[in-house]
Amino acid sequence: MSDKLQRTITRFRAKIDAGSYYEAHQTVRIITNRYVKAKQYSDAIDLLYQAASILAAKSEYASATDLIIYLLAVYSEAGIICDAAHKEYKMKLIELVNQLPQTDPALADLAKKSTNWSQENTENKFGDADLHHLFGLKFLGAIRKSTATNDEKSKLFAIAELHCVLGTSESRDAYCQFLYDVWAINGGDPGIFMARGALNYGYLKNVTFAQEFVHQFIKLIGANEFKQEGGISYNENYPLCNFVQLLVLTLSKEEAGNKFLKLLDHYKPNLEKAQLVAPVEYLGKTYFQLKLGNTGGQNMFANMMGGLFK
Repeated sequence: MSDKLQRTITRFRAKIDAGSYYEAHQTVRIITNRYVKAKQYSDAIDLLYQAASILAAKSEYASATDLIIYLLAVYSEAGIICDAAHKEYKMKLIELVNQLPQTDPALADLAKKSTNWSQENTENKFGDADLHHLFGLKFLGAIRKSTATNDEKSKLFAIAELHCVLGTSESRDAYCQFLYDVWAINGGDPGIFMARGALNYGYLKNVTFAQEFVHQFIKLIGANEFKQEGGISYNENYPLCNFVQLLVLTLSKEEAGNKFLKLLDHYKPNLEKAQLVAPVEYLGKTYFQLKLGNTGGQNMFANMMGGLFK
């Protein structure tokens, strides 16, 4: 960091300590604009990073978020992409977002801009998994703290679920724990909740995560609730739970279309009751090229989102 930039940050900190938050925030934006026009991207990034961190520490979250979003814009203009060669820039972003509260109203917009940046000029089709993990956990935490209506929680969960499913193994486990906790409160067949994770990972053709999600969910319920039968943890009172386990086993096998059809036929009454026929049939089309129902061009991944708290 240059001496000139260090002096700028020192003056910024002094204004913050004096309570001149708005003036300090605007000054940083003006100076950053100059750096960007001069293509001094390194100085622009250092200034925004330091200033956003200082503002967040003072609970000036709206101003901090504004500077983080500006930081992303500078990344894009400087040609900084989200890959292994530029990991330090992603880590700066993660560090700053972690300083924001889970209930920050600007978090959804920041999540969208962050994941969009991670898709630019890279092979990250769905965006960076670490960033999805970051925001997935933020939104799950926000739901747990929220006193909002069930409808509002449902909308927030749709965002959290999307990020968790596109995230890491840690996101998967947090997502699993959240759904288990909701089932523990509501009761009924845990397979309804287990199906959310299994189907969503299935849509992404991430069968490994689908299997591990199911295994973790069963573990959370407890071995004493099941008996081992035919390679699954069986409970006659939880037909959907039994079905989901058999489903992920079937998806892991090649040319298992006939097995899939038999499984679908056997459990169809249970699936109809839970309104899961179409999502399951979509997997039959995707994995085994089966012509089932009216799955057409529906985006079943999107259709599974939300509705949990209704």
